Amino acid sequence: MSKPLNEEFFIPLNLDLVDKKNEVLLQVLDLLEVLKSNKDEKMVRISSELSEILENEENFEKIAQAKNLDELLEILVFLNDNKMIKIYENSYLEEKFPNLAADKFLK
Repeated sequence: MSKPLNEEFFIPLNLDLVDKKNEVLLQVLDLLEVLKSNKDEKMVRISSELSEILENEENFEKIAQAKNLDELLEILVFLNDNKMIKIYENSYLEEKFPNLAADKFLK
């Protein structure tokens, strides 16, 4: 017997699991967040995939000089061999990256 259509089951998204994945966008935003915070004590953990992108100083400069999230996404898609990049809700990004949110980077 099949379930009625109005009985859908939703599993809440476990953000801790999302954070554990090597997400290029989140790693780059974390890097920019640290750069904007002007604090020397923080470090950013990056994947080998992002390390390859950042090996070229021109790529780092492009990323660091992005004016907003849309421009950053265009740069990352191009530098990441047109691989798909996971997109997150603005509210999640604003909570996770308050310095970028304050600079209106995420709008």
